[in-house]
Amino acid sequence: MKVVNVIWMCVVICFGGVISCFAQQGTKNQVLLERIARIYAIIPQDLKADELLEKIDEVDKQVNLLIDSISNQELKSKAQLLRFNGLLWSMKQTDEVIRKDLEKRIHGLDLDSPELELLSDVEVTNLLNGYFQVFMPDASAVERATYVLYNIGSEKVRNSYVPFVLISALKKNGYTSDVEGLMEDIELCSKTEATIQKAKELKNSYYPVREGAVAPDFEMEDEYGNRVKLSDFRGKIVFIDVWATWCDGCVKGLPAFIALRDQYKDRDDIVFLTISDDGIESKSHWLKFLKERKYSGKIPHLIANNAKDHFVKDYCITGIPRYILVNREGKIVNAWHIAANHEFFSWMFEMELKGLAGE
Repeated sequence: MKVVNVIWMCVVICFGGVISCFAQQGTKNQVLLERIARIYAIIPQDLKADELLEKIDEVDKQVNLLIDSISNQELKSKAQLLRFNGLLWSMKQTDEVIRKDLEKRIHGLDLDSPELELLSDVEVTNLLNGYFQVFMPDASAVERATYVLYNIGSEKVRNSYVPFVLISALKKNGYTSDVEGLMEDIELCSKTEATIQKAKELKNSYYPVREGAVAPDFEMEDEYGNRVKLSDFRGKIVFIDVWATWCDGCVKGLPAFIALRDQYKDRDDIVFLTISDDGIESKSHWLKFLKERKYSGKIPHLIANNAKDHFVKDYCITGIPRYILVNREGKIVNAWHIAANHEFFSWMFEMELKGLAGE
């Protein structure tokens, strides 16, 4: 019995040692992967072509040594992909010499390889964007996502990249013709029902506030306690600034927006109004802010009641500031308009007003 116990103890000790060994090896490999992922970031971006190539040589030798130190073949493959990613982002200059050198260094990178499934969603997105910025620099984000759908077979890779691009495009510009095309391509190419369903849900949310759609009506309290509706201004062009006192970007853009009233003082067919997303519970703070900045009374100022209003949901407000232009018929001209302090605002706004003059 004692002999059996001794043998069992030896087995436990040895097995525990093996587990410990595997654990240590796994930790070592993970440390090496993390080091490879960040080592290219130390390369300065303002180097001349010859200096950059010299630095790349130095770093790339270190990385190849690190890759050789990884024992697991699958992790070696992942490390190589991380190396490719580092090279793409550190050699993104337009210099033709650098471009040719990069092509040699990333020889073997196949975006349609199943090995990309070894990467996390963030790593996949970084690698693809790194590749696109070098080899497809003029392609928009939506065009890149379309390329992925039609040229990469892995559903995991597609699902890591395409939905992210779709959501980002919608948040940035709303439901455009490009986005509509991407949604159609998702339905045609995707084999993942959850991805197809998510695209349909996003369409249901964003399609109602597309260009040309009737702007959802809303009713809110103004700074004097009066109830104001969007439909009250039917027959006039309405330009809306959605903001909040806690949003630095909003506060910086507010003076330029309010100044539009003076700039267009002879146009009684245009209404400039603000909608605060501070929430009705912060009404006193909002009113104090308007008075202290001397904005009170200059243009209509409304405040959303998020507990009762559907404004944020109806207009897909996922970030502020947001600027919304509505025509005389109450239809959306642009629900993702550029800010009044944008360098191209004056030109764009004048072009829009000329277009609306014939309605």
